[in-house]
Amino acid sequence: MTDYTLRAIVFFAVLIALIVWQRYSPRSTLRKWKTRWRHNLLLFTSGILVVRIIQPVLLSVVAYSFHDGLLTYIAAPSLLATLIGIVLLDLIIYWQHRAFHTIPIFWRLHRVHHTDPELDISSALRFHPLEILVSLIIKSFAIVLLGIPALSVLIFDILLNAASLFNHTNARLPARIEKMVRLFIVTPDHHRIHHSRNNQEANSNYAFFLSLWDRLFQSYTHSAQYGDHQLSIGLPHTKQYEPNSVVSLFTMPFWTKSRTSKEVKED
Repeated sequence: MTDYTLRAIVFFAVLIALIVWQRYSPRSTLRKWKTRWRHNLLLFTSGILVVRIIQPVLLSVVAYSFHDGLLTYIAAPSLLATLIGIVLLDLIIYWQHRAFHTIPIFWRLHRVHHTDPELDISSALRFHPLEILVSLIIKSFAIVLLGIPALSVLIFDILLNAASLFNHTNARLPARIEKMVRLFIVTPDHHRIHHSRNNQEANSNYAFFLSLWDRLFQSYTHSAQYGDHQLSIGLPHTKQYEPNSVVSLFTMPFWTKSRTSKEVKED
């Protein structure tokens, strides 16, 4: 079984399990899920094509340009090296996510993800293909420069995909369980705050898997300002229910500031 096949099997197994969970234990009622799912699946498919086409060439170029990474010079048992690699990758994803919110050219790509006016498992698939490409470049250089073991990369990719699906699921854990789980990993309630239309809340809770990064780097918000039940999802100054066509989602990173305001401003 190839690594790609293993990733795909785990991804779709987790996807199906979480779809069942949010179907029978929904957190909120979704109004336009059919349109959203169609848009999000199209973005997801385009992202897969980017990865499948670019990744082999990119990894070859990066590996040729750089040789021994940092971890190759550290004498550590293979299990410890694998665990260190996983933690380092999660830390990189945390800072990458913050960068996509703070660097304007990256935000142009990432805001497509945040235009989703509702949150469910399909939101985890809603990334512009150019954001997928930039993320792939960052991760590839990090893996080679740090010398992260191949097993770490495989395990982390599986964990990250599963965590992203879990974090966006439209379902709620029992309060007592959620409180305990959130101490270690990001939960749907933790990540939901990051999708708030309130800028202060949206610029917090950047972690994807290990929740400690938000506490460690002071980007943690425990609960929404007006309560989780009143939290509004999406970008500020956008229509509550998605006006975007498929074309607008793919072209949004290239809009001028004036056009962005005109196209998505509230009536």
